[in-house]
Amino acid sequence: MYLYLNTADYKFMTLGLINIQGQVLYLEKIKAEYQQAEKLLLNLEKILLNQDKKWRLSLKGVIAVLGPGGFTSLRIGIATANALAWSLQIPICGVKLKFKEGIMPEKLQDGQLIGIGVTKLKKIKKFKQILPFYGSGPHITIKKRLDTQSL
Repeated sequence: MYLYLNTADYKFMTLGLINIQGQVLYLEKIKAEYQQAEKLLLNLEKILLNQDKKWRLSLKGVIAVLGPGGFTSLRIGIATANALAWSLQIPICGVKLKFKEGIMPEKLQDGQLIGIGVTKLKKIKKFKQILPFYGSGPHITIKKRLDTQSL
């Protein structure tokens, strides 16, 4: 059983359970506009506790979407995925949305991302931390302009 997390979109997050053959057993898109921190762990708990006990005991890997996406939503999703995989000592892999510099990412469907992730995860034998891919630099403040005429 693999766990799938997609928090690249600041409006929604997608959580799923996939069997070893790559078949989606459970997939839920959750509205979480700017609320990933509040909703991610609650929904993960709900998914894992509501499923058959043997599913929870057979978690063999984590697939997480790396980005590009919003800083906070990706940071929350990737940190949660890394912590879960590390604590269970299971492999983790990241998948990127298709991205070219300066162009908006193609919207890959979760099914496509899961397929890519399952293929990658089968090749990984142990935990190795993944890092988010933001797609651009931070946009925290307005850039200050140096006005040479006022010098």
